[in-house]
Parts: sequence; structure tokens; C-alpha cells
Amino acid sequence: MNLEAKIHIKLHWDGRRIDRAELQPRPLVRATELVRGKTAGQAAIIIPMLFSICGKAQGAAAAVALAFALGGEPDRAAERERLVLGEALQELLWRFLLDLPRLMGGHGNAALLASLRKGLAQAAAGQNETVWQAFAAQAEMALSQVILGMSVADWRKLADLEQLSEWLRRTDTETACNLLELWNGAGRWGDGRAALMPAVSRERMLNEVLPGLDSDEDFAQRPHWQGKVMETGSLARMQTHPVLAELLQLEGASILARFLARLFEMVELLDRLRQPVEPGWVQGAALRPGIGLAWVQTARGLLLHRAELDGQGGVADYRIVAPTEWNFHPAGSCAKALTGKSASRADEARRSAELLVQALDPCVAYIIEVEHA
Repeated sequence: MNLEAKIHIKLHWDGRRIDRAELQPRPLVRATELVRGKTAGQAAIIIPMLFSICGKAQGAAAAVALAFALGGEPDRAAERERLVLGEALQELLWRFLLDLPRLMGGHGNAALLASLRKGLAQAAAGQNETVWQAFAAQAEMALSQVILGMSVADWRKLADLEQLSEWLRRTDTETACNLLELWNGAGRWGDGRAALMPAVSRERMLNEVLPGLDSDEDFAQRPHWQGKVMETGSLARMQTHPVLAELLQLEGASILARFLARLFEMVELLDRLRQPVEPGWVQGAALRPGIGLAWVQTARGLLLHRAELDGQGGVADYRIVAPTEWNFHPAGSCAKALTGKSASRADEARRSAELLVQALDPCVAYIIEVEHA
């Protein structure tokens, strides 16, 4: 059984444009099938082992949901928050050190990424202030010297699109060159008209999201916010940033906007990682006796875990809703933005899909198929 099966995207191309984009969600194996009858402690160990990506976020969500299901309060909250923030920062750095460069025909910096991954592993294992500050310093070096080409303090001063344009044109880092290509047209599209997810408060989660999770059997594969398809991730979380708000007003949720949001969010994550953190990315609640819910932000967006225990303390039901299912909903941004996209060649249609998929960033592999309509 595999919780990380591939997404299938079929492009119906008529020789001039993508006439229709059809997205088939990945088949999901219900987590219940893997942990039914296990104790809460056993389930908390098993569940994060099922995921090769964002394992710390999955582990945090499992621990919190199961703790509330048991009727208690999760312990080690600050430690868990820091692990999730550190993992998210690493994942966002990954996009600029490896994925985006390769997509744009470059090489990236795999050695630096490997060093950052080692630094995070040491911080996670050591769990003391010295190693966390060392990882934060390492991440800031990568961000300022290799990605931004300026200090983080100077990056924070960017306040509008004119200043952003100036940064793109005078900076020679691989990231800036890639983003300049997106700015010049390759990335000024991609708005699929899905709403950007609002800030996830406890009240909104319990009153606006939970009813669908509780009542809709297909919610895990086709999640919605009171019936609306939502986009989650950095752009949703950073949508009020002045530069991004201006860009969203100009062209909607474009490919360029999604990559820029990750840059702005990494700076915020650095600040949160350096200071003692209160739970913010890792939240949860007891719903009813024996039922716990966790909602955790990840680099890719909102992750939900709902745990239900039976009268003997064994797992009776366990549901997971991953960010990928929000962002790659069949009626979401990916399929809608690709439909109607001009493409004079099949490889151009495929290239457009690759670019958009990377901007939306699934946590699993995907297949893109071009079919002549």
C-alpha cells in the first residue's frame, strides 16, 4: 500500500492550445487501514514513517491529533513547532537550490542543499539552542548569498513591484535569473481562479472546514472550504504582503507570484526559527471524547489529521488531508489554468504544465500526458 501514488495530468491539445486539462487525483489509501486497532502510541510512530516528504509535519500532526483524542494536551509544543518550521524552511530552500534551476535548464546547488539537510538533521537530533541557531545561520547564508544576492535585511525593504523589478535586473544569482525569465513572460500566467486559503484560525477550522471533513466521504481526495476549491501554501499565507498583493491585483495567482511568495516567506520563517516560538504552525483541538483534530502548516500548505479512538483506546478511524489534494483538486488551479493555454507544439504544452505543477509543488510524483485532441 502506498500513500504517495502519482498524480495524472492529461492535456488535450488541439495543435494551437490546450483545449482541456484533465487532472486525475492520486488514489489514496485510507490511513485507517494501516493503523486500525493500533494504540495511539503505535499509530504516532507508524504514521510519519509512511511519508518520504514532510515527515516532521506528518509526525507533529499525528502526535497532536492523537493526544487530543486521548483527552490530553500535546506535550513538547515548542519543540514540535520548531521542527515543523525548520522542515518547511528546508523544503522552500530546496525549490530554489534544485527544482527551479533544473526546470529552467540550470544546475542548481545540490551540495549546498545536502549541507542544509544535514544541518537540519543535527538540529532536530540535538534539540538545543546552539544547533538550532547554527542551522538558522546556515539557512540565512544560503538565502542571502546564493539565492537573493543581498542581505535578508535589505530584502525586507522591498515594498513594491518597481523595487522587485530593479532587484531582478541587477542581481545575477541563478534564482534571480530564473525569476527574471518568469517576470518577462514565462511565469505571468497560471491563475486558475481557485480562492487563496484564508488565515487558518481555530474558529474557521472548526466551523468552516471540519463540517466537510466530518460529512464528506470524498473530502480527503477532494477537499473544500464550505464547498469552495482552495489553494494553500506560501502564496495563500503571504497574500497580504505588499509586493504580492500588488502582483495579485495585477495578474492573479500567477506562477511568478507563487515562487516569489516562497522567497518572502523564507525570511519570516528564519525569524520564527531563531526566536522561541509559540505554537502557530502546529495546532489542534479535541472534538469529542475520543476524537482529536490537528491542522499543521507545511511548505506546501495545510495538512489535516483527524484521529478517532474506540472504547479500548485503539484507532477506529484515521483521516489525513494533504496539501497536494487542496492544490491539485480536479476543479482547482492546475486544471483550470492549463485549460486554454496557448501552445503551438506538444512539447510547449508539456513545458507549460511542468512549470505550473512545480509552482503548485505537489508532495508526490506526477505524470503529464499530452493527447492530440
